[in-house]
Amino acid sequence: MGSPGTVVVAGGAGVAGECVVHALLRRGARVVVPSRTESRLTDLMARVDPAHRERLHLVVGDVGTELGVEAVRDAVVREHGAPRAVVASLGAWWEGEQLVDVSTETWNRVLHDNLTAHFLVARTFLPVLDQEAAPVYVTLAGIAADHPEPFASPISITGAAQRMLLRTLAVGDIGARVRLHEVAIMTPVVTARWDGPDPDPVWLSGEVVGDYVADVVAPDFTGGLLLEIPDVGAAGT
Repeated sequence: MGSPGTVVVAGGAGVAGECVVHALLRRGARVVVPSRTESRLTDLMARVDPAHRERLHLVVGDVGTELGVEAVRDAVVREHGAPRAVVASLGAWWEGEQLVDVSTETWNRVLHDNLTAHFLVARTFLPVLDQEAAPVYVTLAGIAADHPEPFASPISITGAAQRMLLRTLAVGDIGARVRLHEVAIMTPVVTARWDGPDPDPVWLSGEVVGDYVADVVAPDFTGGLLLEIPDVGAAGT
């Protein structure tokens, strides 16, 4: 398995993103995590194995704005050179009213956090990935993109749009230069910080999710555009 190189994990201070950060660090990657909230980065560093901390690099910046994501990109390239890979673990779950009762404020917020942020990160980082090092771009998604959720309709809608965003990139010029994958996580992710009801035994652990995404990021991975974990039959393009 080739060197993981430098990997930017956008959303690496979130639950699923942090699982990916730990897995990549265990495999020897240099990992860069941006966040607009410095305290979240400090907390992340505190949870990382001390033996790996010198390879974790934190950047205070907002990848959800045009100026912010460009500043993060410039800082990454200036300090570490062109990254080999990006993992975009962006957005958050929302549940509330049915679609006809969703406020414009809620719609705009979910649309921005769960779709526009993906667009900004993809548009900004894809052109600067290291073309000499098997570049790869991975997005993380959930089950709602496939399953209409009446009380989480903005999540289902933005999830489906995020999937089409990646498919559109795959058939464009960038798809011939960068390996693209969506990893759809089909269960809740149970970590040491789980504070919900007793988890179902079939739900995925954070370690399993992190290791799976780290496998996808590895230079010799050969899977298709859409990947589901656990695999329930969807793969390929």
